[in-house]
Amino acid sequence: MPNSHVTQNPKVTGSPNTQELYAILNFQSQILEKVAQDATPEQIFDDICRFIEQSIPACVASIMLFDSAHQQLHVTCAPSLPPNAIDAFNGLEPAIGAGSCGTSAFMGIPVLAVDIANDSRWDHLRDVAEQFDIQACWSYPIILDEHQVNGTIAISSFTPRTPHPFHIKLLEAATNVISIVLKRVDSQKALDHTAHLLNNITQTMPGALYQYRLTANKQQEFTYLSSGIKQMTGVSAEDACNNFGLIWKQVHPEDKAQLWTSIAHASQHSLAWSHEFRIFHLNGELKWLRGSSLLEEEVVDGKQIWNGVFLDITPEKASIEKLRLAGIAFSNTNDGIMIADKNNVIVDINQAYADISGYSREELLGQSPTLLKSNKHSPAFYQSIWDTLEIHKHWQGEIWNKRKSGEIVPHLVNINAVLDPSSQELTHYVSVLADISGIKASEAKLSHLVHHDALTNLPNRLLFSARLDHAITHRNTNEKIAMLHMDLDRFKHINDSLGHTYGDELLIQVTARLTQTLNPTDIVARVGGDEFAILVEELDDNDDASRVADNIVAAMEQPFTLNGHDYFTTASIGIAIAPDHGEDIDVLTKNADIALNQAKDLGRNNYALFQPELSESVEEWIKLEPQLRKAISEKQFRLFYQPQMDRSGNNIIGAEALIRWQHPERGLISPIHFLGIAEEIGLMKKIGNWVLEEAFQQLAIWRQAGLRSFKLAINLASDQITKQNLPDKISSLLNAYKIPPDMIELEILETFLLEHQHESSKTFTELRALGINLALDDFGTGYSSLSYLKKLPINKIKIDQSLVRDIPEDANDEAITKAVILLGHTLDLKVCAEGVETPEQRAFLEIEGCDQLQGYLFSKPIDPADFSNLLRQHNRLVALEA
Repeated sequence: MPNSHVTQNPKVTGSPNTQELYAILNFQSQILEKVAQDATPEQIFDDICRFIEQSIPACVASIMLFDSAHQQLHVTCAPSLPPNAIDAFNGLEPAIGAGSCGTSAFMGIPVLAVDIANDSRWDHLRDVAEQFDIQACWSYPIILDEHQVNGTIAISSFTPRTPHPFHIKLLEAATNVISIVLKRVDSQKALDHTAHLLNNITQTMPGALYQYRLTANKQQEFTYLSSGIKQMTGVSAEDACNNFGLIWKQVHPEDKAQLWTSIAHASQHSLAWSHEFRIFHLNGELKWLRGSSLLEEEVVDGKQIWNGVFLDITPEKASIEKLRLAGIAFSNTNDGIMIADKNNVIVDINQAYADISGYSREELLGQSPTLLKSNKHSPAFYQSIWDTLEIHKHWQGEIWNKRKSGEIVPHLVNINAVLDPSSQELTHYVSVLADISGIKASEAKLSHLVHHDALTNLPNRLLFSARLDHAITHRNTNEKIAMLHMDLDRFKHINDSLGHTYGDELLIQVTARLTQTLNPTDIVARVGGDEFAILVEELDDNDDASRVADNIVAAMEQPFTLNGHDYFTTASIGIAIAPDHGEDIDVLTKNADIALNQAKDLGRNNYALFQPELSESVEEWIKLEPQLRKAISEKQFRLFYQPQMDRSGNNIIGAEALIRWQHPERGLISPIHFLGIAEEIGLMKKIGNWVLEEAFQQLAIWRQAGLRSFKLAINLASDQITKQNLPDKISSLLNAYKIPPDMIELEILETFLLEHQHESSKTFTELRALGINLALDDFGTGYSSLSYLKKLPINKIKIDQSLVRDIPEDANDEAITKAVILLGHTLDLKVCAEGVETPEQRAFLEIEGCDQLQGYLFSKPIDPADFSNLLRQHNRLVALEA
C-alpha cells in the first residue's frame, strides 16, 4: 500500500464529449488497423504518441516498457522528447518517488502528477523534471495480467495541469491498445518458440478490425469492419455491416453456442473478450478465426460497444494438428526415437525405443545414451561420431548396443543435431534407431550362399579367390603358396549313367575325403561341376606341394560307395606355386589350369607342376606385340555387336560392342588373344578410346534411323578409368554425337573394381552424374563384396557366362545364379546373364527373374550392317541409315 505522505491523484469527474469520444474511437480504429496490418510495435507506439500529442496541446507523450531481466523501465517511444531527456529517463527503477512512471509501474495504478514541484512522487527525479521543464505528468500502468506491470504510458506537460475526462479515456484506450500489441507480441513469441521446438513455424494472416454493438435485447451488429473480413469469409465489409447475419450464418454450427456463450459472459461481466471459432468462407473453405475485443466503459441506450480484431489462425491450427499427428507418429513408429538435450541427457523416447533397448521410458529419462554402450567399439569410434556431429550436424552408421538383458545387437542409427533457428545454437540431439539383427542375419546367410557351394558347403570360386589373394598378399618372403586345381576323371560318365542324385553324393564323398586328407589349415573349394581348388600355405619348397598332390591322388584312387556299389573316379591335379609361377590370383589360377591340362595329357590320375617353358602364351605374346602396335596405326580393329534381350528373350533392348582384330593374315582375332597383351604393353587406353569413338559414331547412325529406348554397352579398360579424365571424354562424345546419356552403358570388370574401388569411385560418381549407366561385368569371377555394390553408383551386374554354362546340369551354378539375381534385385540393380546358349538356360533365367539375356541363343556378335538388319527385323529402325 502507498505511504500516507505520498501525493494522491486528483479526482477526475465527468465524461468526454461526443467529439472527444469520436476522437478516441478514431484513435482506436487507426491503431488497431495498424495492428491488423502487422505494423511493428515501434510504429504503433509512435502513432499512439503522436495522436496523443495532436489531441492534447502543449504536451509530449511517452511509452516506457519494463525490462524484467534488469528490473528497469526504458523509454520505448517518445517522439517529441529530446535525446538527452530520453537518456535521463532510461534505466528508471520502479519505486515510490521515481516520478509518475516509476511510481505507477511500482504500484500498478495510474499516477496523475498535476504539479511536479510539489509532488512527493517526483522526489528522486525532480532535478530531471526541472532540467527539461516538465511540470505535470499523468502516467498509466500497462498491465497484461493482474500480476505484472509491463510498462507505462505518460502524458507530460510543460505547465502544471489537471487531466480532463478526455485525457483519462485517451490514456486508458492507449493502454488497452498497447496491451493488445504486447499480448500479440508475447503470443507471437510463444507461437514461434513452439514452432521452433517441433520445426513447424506458422504465421498469422492479416486480420480484420471491427466495432461490434450488442443491444440490451441481445441483437448483434457491426458498426465498422475493415476490408480484411472478405478474405476470411468471402463477405464484404459493407454487406456484413448492413446484415450481421451474413457473418453469423457462416459460423460452424458446432461452434455457435460456445461463441455466443463467450460473448454473453464477457458482456455480463464487462470483460475483455477473446474466443476461437470456425467459420466457412463463401467458397466452402473452413477457417479458424480468433476474435479479440475491448468493451467501451459506457453503455449508451443499453447498447455495448466493443472494438476488436479478427485474426485468421488457420495456419496455427494446422500446425497444431501437424504437431498432434507428429506426436502420433512419434508414439507409433516402429523405429526407436530418442531425444536428448544439448548435454546428451535423455529427455524423451518413444515406445519403439523402449522395446528395442529393453529399458522402460522411466528408466531412460535423465540417463545418458551411453547406458546402451556395448564396448564393442573403441573410444576413437565414438569420438568420430561427435566430430562428425560437430561439423556436419548429422551422423549415420551401425552401432553395436547392449540391451538391458545384456544381449549385444546391431542397430542402424541416425543422429541429428537440432539447432535454434535464430541463434543457431545447439538445443537437442534426435536419434532414430532401428534393430537390424534380422537384416544382419539375412545378409550373413546371403553372403554364405554367395560364397559357398550349395551342395558341399565348401567355399566357392568367389571365396577361394579372396582367400588366395589374401594368402599371396600376406605371405612371408621365404614362404611359398601352392594352388592346386583338381578335376575328377570319369565323373561325367558316373553322373550321366547313374543320375545327378548319385553324382551329387559322389561330390559330397569327394569333399569329405579331401577334408580328411588335407591339413585343417588348408583350404579346399568347389569351383565348378567336378572341379576343386586347394590352397596350401607356408610351404618351404615345391616338393611340399607335390607331396600334398600325391596324397590327394592316392586318396581318390580308393573306391566310393554309391547305393551299395563301389565306383572309382580318380583325380587330375595341376599345381602352380607362388611366387615362382605368379604373384596374383589371375596368373596363378591360369597357370594352375595349364598345369591341370598337362596332368590330363599325361594320362589322368596324376598331377603336374606348372612348367613355364611349355606355355605357348609367352611365345604368342612375343609374336603379336609388334603386330598389335601396327594394328593401331593401320586401324585394323573392328567393332561387332551382340544383342541384349529382355527377360523373355523376344525383344532387343540393347547391345554390347565387342572389339575384333581384323588381322591381315590371320583374319578375325578374338579379343581374348590380344587384349591381355595390349594391357601388358600399355596400349589399352588408345584401343579403349578408339572403341568409344567408334561405338558413339555407330549409335548416332542408328539414332538417325529411328532407334530409341536402347542401351549400347561399351567395355572399359582399366587405363581408360585411371589414366585419363574419363567423364570429360564421355561428355565430349555425348555432345559431339548428340547421344542421350541414358543410351550409353559402360561396363567395368569386377576384378578391376576390387583393385581400384577407392581411386575410381569419384570417376564413377561423375559418370552417373552425366546420366551414364554403369554395369559390373563378369560378376561372379572375382571376390564379390556387398560393400562396394552398396557404395558405388552401379546400375547393373552381368552374371559371368561360366556360371550360366552348366545350367541346368550343375545345381551349384544354378544356386549361385539365383543368389546373384536375388542380390542384384535386393540392391535395386538390373541383372544380365551372359553366355545364354540353350532354351533350358533361357527358361531357367526367365523363371528366376533375370532382367536381361545375352548369348549365342539369340545371336553371336555381328558386324554393324548385319546388326542393322537384325534391328529392322525387330522393328527397331524406322528408316534406312543414310
